[in-house]
Amino acid sequence: MIPSIELIRFIAVIFITFTHTRHEFKSGYFFFIIETLPTYGTAILSIISGYLYYVVSQKKPNLFFKKIKSLAIPYLIANVVVLILVLGFYYVIGYNPLNRLNYDYSLITEGLFALNSPPINPPTYFIRDIFILFCVLALFTQKAYKTLFILIPLLIFGTVFLRWDVVFLFIVGILFASIKNKFKKKHFLLSAGVLTLIAAIWFQNYLKFPISFFVFVFLLDLKIKFFNSGRFTYLLHLYHSPIIVITYPILNQYIQNEYLKVIFQILISIVFVYFLFLTTKRFKVLKTLSGGR
Repeated sequence: MIPSIELIRFIAVIFITFTHTRHEFKSGYFFFIIETLPTYGTAILSIISGYLYYVVSQKKPNLFFKKIKSLAIPYLIANVVVLILVLGFYYVIGYNPLNRLNYDYSLITEGLFALNSPPINPPTYFIRDIFILFCVLALFTQKAYKTLFILIPLLIFGTVFLRWDVVFLFIVGILFASIKNKFKKKHFLLSAGVLTLIAAIWFQNYLKFPISFFVFVFLLDLKIKFFNSGRFTYLLHLYHSPIIVITYPILNQYIQNEYLKVIFQILISIVFVYFLFLTTKRFKVLKTLSGGR
């Protein structure tokens, strides 16, 4: 466990919960906090994943099977749970929680396997793309040809990566880890600062990339004490969105203030996941939900 990474990951996933809240905000500071800021969380998680691959995962054998356990199975469980809930709401009580998918075969091809678009539990697209990345790495570094049973169908019927920025930042994390000890921290911060300035002037759509890298480098070597947040943050990433979707109609009935409505959505998702976290600690068999963490 690297305490600074645990802290960075914890903050990043909390930010990610913001963007899946239901609200009426279209602009302003609060809109920036709940819609723009969370995208930096996903960017930082991508860098962390690449960094940890180089530092930890690449040295381990059977990478493909380890990532099936830690990524693919939790991803599938989280989306199957949401799929069952959606079908129950629709066919039992007549409530339609979907705003993107249809009640046909696409619930499986897209909702579960995300062949061309985010799955029914949207935030888990990140888990899906990271797993595919590890499949590619396992194929070329460990000759894990069984990954072809996953990669070839995606090449034929779908899209290998839903978000190429995840791939790009994952590679950035690998490159940084590979040269980290060859340069001083201030050199990386200066480089990220220059790239941020360039992006701010000419490439504003890509501004979050150098900023996310700057934040990661700045916080990485902090000498702090922090709890092992891996299981909690993973569960929060996987389950905050369905919790928000399910509880929002109730909140919407009793809370009129839009600010409070957003805040309560975030707090409720964190509290529910915390109880799920405690349950998985008590019953070891439920560690499968968080990939064995």
